[in-house]
Amino acid sequence: MDDTLFAASLETLCRERLGGDGPLTGLQRLSGGASMQSWRFGWGDEPLILRRMPEGLSGDDAAIESASLSLDGQADVIERAGEHGVMVPAVRARLRPEDGLGEGFIMACAAGEALPQVLLRDPAYGDALAGLPRQWAEQLAAIHAISPGRLPAELPCRSPAEMVAELEQRWHSLGGVSPIYALAFGWLEHALPDPVEPSLCHGDFRMGNLLLTPDGLSAVLDWELAHLGDPVQDLAFGCIPSWRFGHYDQMLGGFAQPGAMLQHYEALTGHAVDPARFRFWLVYSCLWWGVCCLVMADIWRRSEREGPERLVIGRRASEVEIDLLLMLSDDLPSPQAPMPWPQAEHATENGVPSGAALIGAVSGWLDAQIADQASGHARFEAKVAINALGMAARDAAMGPGFAALQQHRLADIGMDAGTLRKRLRCEPGSVTRMQHDHLRRLAVENCLIDQPRYAGLAVARQLWTSPL
Repeated sequence: MDDTLFAASLETLCRERLGGDGPLTGLQRLSGGASMQSWRFGWGDEPLILRRMPEGLSGDDAAIESASLSLDGQADVIERAGEHGVMVPAVRARLRPEDGLGEGFIMACAAGEALPQVLLRDPAYGDALAGLPRQWAEQLAAIHAISPGRLPAELPCRSPAEMVAELEQRWHSLGGVSPIYALAFGWLEHALPDPVEPSLCHGDFRMGNLLLTPDGLSAVLDWELAHLGDPVQDLAFGCIPSWRFGHYDQMLGGFAQPGAMLQHYEALTGHAVDPARFRFWLVYSCLWWGVCCLVMADIWRRSEREGPERLVIGRRASEVEIDLLLMLSDDLPSPQAPMPWPQAEHATENGVPSGAALIGAVSGWLDAQIADQASGHARFEAKVAINALGMAARDAAMGPGFAALQQHRLADIGMDAGTLRKRLRCEPGSVTRMQHDHLRRLAVENCLIDQPRYAGLAVARQLWTSPL
């Protein structure tokens, strides 16, 4: 939609639904939001946020779940949560078809900062982070205590077995080929916990979806993955490596260990958290995010949307390979020798420039001339483009060599890639030392191309290359 028409339609909605004369000011799309758009604006003196489904997408595209919650359903859940003491911004208006703005709702703009890159680095938030484990537990306890009878009937509700099966089916539909993902699916199937009485789960409770001021937590955001299920899933979700934002050793959101949060939760609810159940949901959530990455790439292909953001997220699936192997290390045989770290340097060039050199040159120019001079969402998009070019350059320079090494290792194992993948899926407890060695090297090679500065890669290098 044209920007002028979008602003005019939003102004008409506010005048009719919120009252007053405005004016509409400061309309700005917030950075990120590959699955859902967020816009900040002012109506008169009131700061507001518009949550909106991107054009060309449906609810089924926006999340892994086959029965994902509509934006109207999200608004219902937010209102119920607020009534039960959960810190949520008030829903101010819901979009209607006649508004011409698609599916979504307008909510109050709570004070605070959500960007983990700011929260984890700025000393001003030190006290807020120190108290966050307790508030984290308090909010989840309040969410889980809401009676399902007061919630929208459309809320998805599935057992752990059904969730694993649906996730694996989606992975196959996306052409999933990673033997490490196959191993994780097999592990999950063998580690399934017993079903529990379903509770409301936020589904995406993590750093990035929490607003903080220097005084502490101010709001819980982004309810699009809300569902009925095992509350321990919510406790584990915010602890997966992808939500630690570079602080890999701090399991809870990159700022703490989960022990204090779990103790507070147990004291508030009277329910002990079983470590085996927590670990199951930790592995599941990590694998879920990996499949989510593939979903983002698939959305880009099917909707022919501009910009590389979803494709870049798709390549983050290799980070999850590293994370899964680190998580499952206690169930895998120790290799006989430390792993030799792959050479990641580009070859010295002369003569006709290679494709990798051309891509690198364009990336450097974009970084120096475009990204540094842009601001807001334009700067974010420029940085995403630079990241995409870096992946392409490394793929061109290192991909063929890594592929040849992988074929040699498979020949030594005596299996082709498909046979190994099936064996790992069906017999996750029978992984050999040679197979484990191949999986480690494969994960490292993939991540060196996609995200060479990923924090988990540095952890893997320290653990896997050290003397055993």
